Amino acid sequence: MSLDQYSLCPCGSGKKIKFCKCNEHLAEMQAIQRMIVGQQNVAALDRINSDLKTMPSEPWLLAMKCELLLQLGELESLEETSAKFIRLQPDNPLAKLHRSLVAIVRGNTEEGASLLIQSLADAGENVHPLTATVAMNLIDVLLKRGLPLPALLHTENLLDLGEMFQQVAVSAYQSILSNSEISTLLRETIPSPIDVGDAPYGERLDEAQALIDALRINGAKTKLEGMIREFGPQAAILQSLLPCQLLLTDVESAASTCRKLAQSTELPEHQRVYYQALALELMPQSSGITLKDDLVVYTVEDPAFESKLTESKSLQSIGVDQLREMLQVLLEEEVPPKSAYVCVDPVLQEQFSEFEPLRAGSWVAFYGKQTDKPARLVTLEASTGYQKEQSDKLKIELGLSSLKRELVDTLHMPFLNRTNSPIMIRKEIPAERQLAVSDAFKQLNIDNALDIKLECLADRSMREAAGQSEHRVLLQAILLAWQSRNPNALFDSDFDAIHKRLQVSEPKLSSELDVFDLVGGAAYYWTDLANIDAQSLIQLMQSSLTRGVSSMYPALIDRAQSMQWPEELKGSAEYTIYNLRVRSSSDPNEAEKLLARIIETGKKLNLSVGGAIVERFELLNMLGRSTEARVFMESSLRENSSDPTLLRYIQALMQQSEMMARGRGGAGGAGANGGISDVGQSNAGNSGTGLWTPDGGDGPQDSSGGSKLWIPD
Repeated sequence: MSLDQYSLCPCGSGKKIKFCKCNEHLAEMQAIQRMIVGQQNVAALDRINSDLKTMPSEPWLLAMKCELLLQLGELESLEETSAKFIRLQPDNPLAKLHRSLVAIVRGNTEEGASLLIQSLADAGENVHPLTATVAMNLIDVLLKRGLPLPALLHTENLLDLGEMFQQVAVSAYQSILSNSEISTLLRETIPSPIDVGDAPYGERLDEAQALIDALRINGAKTKLEGMIREFGPQAAILQSLLPCQLLLTDVESAASTCRKLAQSTELPEHQRVYYQALALELMPQSSGITLKDDLVVYTVEDPAFESKLTESKSLQSIGVDQLREMLQVLLEEEVPPKSAYVCVDPVLQEQFSEFEPLRAGSWVAFYGKQTDKPARLVTLEASTGYQKEQSDKLKIELGLSSLKRELVDTLHMPFLNRTNSPIMIRKEIPAERQLAVSDAFKQLNIDNALDIKLECLADRSMREAAGQSEHRVLLQAILLAWQSRNPNALFDSDFDAIHKRLQVSEPKLSSELDVFDLVGGAAYYWTDLANIDAQSLIQLMQSSLTRGVSSMYPALIDRAQSMQWPEELKGSAEYTIYNLRVRSSSDPNEAEKLLARIIETGKKLNLSVGGAIVERFELLNMLGRSTEARVFMESSLRENSSDPTLLRYIQALMQQSEMMARGRGGAGGAGANGGISDVGQSNAGNSGTGLWTPDGGDGPQDSSGGSKLWIPD
């Protein structure tokens, strides 16, 4: 767009050009801007460089150069120019934004987050549009690094910035909330500090909170740390410090603060358990809930060794591609293994021996002899649990103790990843016995998890620590962290039973309280359903659906079906119950019928039912009822002709059909474009350059590549 004296000055001061000290250069600004609008970016950059020779300190020139370098993807030059910009203008919000973006792309999230927050605080109401670019890139990097809670807090900041940022902020916020692979505890904001009354540090705490509200996070953090040195680790001070550490992406310090809160006698036990579980999620290794597994290489000289592997009943052959990528990273080995196996041992023989159930554990990979390397066996040796027993047995069977052993690395494996051991069945299970087999496998997994020794329990297992008062809070926290991952086939009733086995109680909080502000994401599991009111129940059900809190679905369904619903909530309750039931169903025929009811009920409530229509259409096709599926989709299109989800789906199908037609005609276009996945995942604007545009999808997209930039075009 063109510039005039009433446009905001490019220098980043937040003032209009007429009232900015840069106003004497308006004509030159306009000349450069015309080049940019005419897409003459290289010529514009040459003119800026020429002007900088005579005006090396003009902030508007440095700002326009940074913007152009960003558009051109010249990160090296951007880094150099942004460093000069912020050196000459240390309080300029735009200079901080450019410097923040460079830090984020270089992987320094702490510096990037700090500068982003400082820019927001300095900008006040005149927030620069570049803020969205910087914030979205920070959020993306944090999510890729497994730091969803800091990403969530930055997304909440973005939501507070006004209408200009709403679209990208809402998209990012929803993508975090709906990612059920992330612990529920890390997808809900943290509790507010407790009321300190007339405590001697109360006034200073209010001052620190005012700094936080004004986004003066570094100043607030310094003030709060000084208060802790003077008054000790008071709960309210620590609770105020925690969001500062998270916003600055200092997750190690945040986990330490959570552990201190878990020890605070000022807090009720349910809050102490919540903070302990949050520490386990934020930094599993430093919290002592990871398992140390050794990555080991054995040198093999026996030419008959490979036959030992193929003949071993303790090993099950798997495709080498399942391990290839991981081994490339762990061993820096480009050549794939010759063969790969997973360790197995028979289980549940007394009840189900006719199905030959095998429990899968660790893996081994065999590399044949190469020109410059001998034959090798690579394995991951567990330190505890049944995987260790499998490894020890295999070592004896293969005679590994007589081979040269090289410890490549010790890997810290999350305990929660070991709570669902794969079970392999060699023979089909009849329908009438499937439930019994499923329950047996569930109990086997629970017993395996309870027997794993954990550093945080002084190298005891949960079963061994049961009933010991010194481990009470920690045991409750481990169970909360476990359930917050919403593991498959484990429900709230199962966790109730585990609590009883370990002789600890599970908190039950009244819905009359602000449970989410007391215990964050633990509210999904700890809200007392027996005494909940109708309005709170439907809100909890809907929120649980959005976040995929699957372990609570059966309990919520049971409570909803026994609730006396007020007339004004009956329709919404019925619709929500159907949605919970379809997400809990393992029978595709039952799911198809439930989807039909969801569509019918949703229409009565004037809700968008496009998603349910698409799901039912695909399910009917899967069940072999293609004619019924086609008739259903045709009638649905007539009745819901403006539903955006339905229209996007049909558009995707049409594009897929066109690409397939081109492929049959020899054009080869479908393969080059990656097929329908790009359309179905709304990645149309996610170009090969790695730059994101505002119309290029629904927020940060996962990628195996390097850093990306989200940038307005």
